[in-house]
Amino acid sequence: MNLKVLPVLLALPLLGACAPVASLLANAEADGPAPRRAGPLVVGQTWTVSGPVDGRTVTQSVNITDLVDVADGTASVNGRDQADAFGAGRAGFTVATYDGSRRTLRFDWIAENGATYSCRIGTLLSQPYQGELTLKTGGRTATGTCSAVSN
Repeated sequence: MNLKVLPVLLALPLLGACAPVASLLANAEADGPAPRRAGPLVVGQTWTVSGPVDGRTVTQSVNITDLVDVADGTASVNGRDQADAFGAGRAGFTVATYDGSRRTLRFDWIAENGATYSCRIGTLLSQPYQGELTLKTGGRTATGTCSAVSN
């Protein structure tokens, strides 16, 4: 046998071992990059948040269209837009925030009547997540419970 052919013959089994890795890489490139995530929040999700507070049940959908870094973690809307919306009482505004250092999830929104709601979830074990719902309206604060589930 020619000694120049021997190294090539010895390398053939190694090339076969690389095929599964090459296949995985090709699939990942075809699917594109994974959507950005922060804890349980993933770009593209819609969360339904609901709960009883002040004698009635409220329900709100929160879309995760983007995730950006903010002062208290990662949120679906940047801090400046949040401050502007809550300062102006912009009805229909929603935001989801995940604080990775405290492992908490919070959903905030402004209702049509200008009332603000906040659902704070401190235990992220399994969905639907359970937490505390706070309503602020007309200088008054009421608390209840809330649940949140991603659709």
